Amino acid sequence: MNVVLAFDKFKGCATSQQLNEAARQALSDTFPSVKVDCVPVADGGDGTVEVLAATRQGQWLMMQAPGPLLQLPPVNARYYLCEDGTAFIEVAAASGLALVPDQARDVIRATTLGTGLLMRDAMEHGSQHIVLGLGGSATCDAGMGIMSALGAEFTDSDGHYLYPCGESLEIIRHIETRGIPQEVLDCRFTLLTDVDNPLCGKNGTASVYSPQKGASAQQVEQLERGMQHIAAIIGENCASQAGCGAAGGIPALMSHLLDCQLLAGAPYILAENGLDQALEHADLVITGEGRLDRQTMMGKGPGQVIQMAQRLGVPVAAICGLVDKDFDVPAAGLKSVMAVSDGLPLEEAISPVGTLARVATAATSLIGSLLTD
Repeated sequence: MNVVLAFDKFKGCATSQQLNEAARQALSDTFPSVKVDCVPVADGGDGTVEVLAATRQGQWLMMQAPGPLLQLPPVNARYYLCEDGTAFIEVAAASGLALVPDQARDVIRATTLGTGLLMRDAMEHGSQHIVLGLGGSATCDAGMGIMSALGAEFTDSDGHYLYPCGESLEIIRHIETRGIPQEVLDCRFTLLTDVDNPLCGKNGTASVYSPQKGASAQQVEQLERGMQHIAAIIGENCASQAGCGAAGGIPALMSHLLDCQLLAGAPYILAENGLDQALEHADLVITGEGRLDRQTMMGKGPGQVIQMAQRLGVPVAAICGLVDKDFDVPAAGLKSVMAVSDGLPLEEAISPVGTLARVATAATSLIGSLLTD
């Protein structure tokens, strides 16, 4: 029997690699005749760089960078530089919402400047292709902070330089690009998104995501005006593109000023990590994430695994923490679903050690039942 393990992270509990390894070890110990392949899974959100780095030769590099709010201490952010010069960077590393205490959230002043400085550092180390995971941002600056770090300058109608944050977007009157170095202009950027929201409107980045980043109703309106203004600058086609609203609209100004390709994260990552090849001889795929819900089949990593496997006629089972009542198991076409944290007290449910042990037990139980059928 050939089994492919393709877990996404259980957020706050265990990484994709930890979950795959726990299930692999348990299956190898219990069923030595079962061949197990592991494919790390992510979708462009936090954890993406570790998943991409797992299958590539290279090195981790660390630098101190400004966080999303300059009144907070700088952060020690890392990225992965592959031997071929490709750099894997996450917005969450220097501009992530997890870096801001709940009571300090201030999305209208948050900036992606630190992420841009990570990118500059990667280019100084020779990178000419940067893959940027867009999930988990604390920001809504349309990439203004990144572009400031990369050499662009933004001024208002009086010629005053603007601080790169969401508050400044609606008063940009000029973008000076002469300060962008040639090495930046020559670099290729692949932007990986885990959402398909456009830049503006009721489904746009300000309306949908800025409230959870601390925006008041008035600030949401101000940020939306800013995004509408940016849309007028970059053009309607770009602004309405699915995913342009990811991470507070980072793709907007980056795509306007640089050589960028915007891609759905999960298909890109699974292709890079060899899921297609692993599925060629698979009898079963086991995937999962912390919670299966309606978002799972809308571009998330496990949903993409399920769809890819089903196209090849390979059955899929899911082992997750919890299953939302709105997740349609029959519609997803899953062979079985096991929720390993259902009914547990919160402290026990989010325990990393306990989570890995329960996933390992569920995997052996699942394979055992199949082998005895």
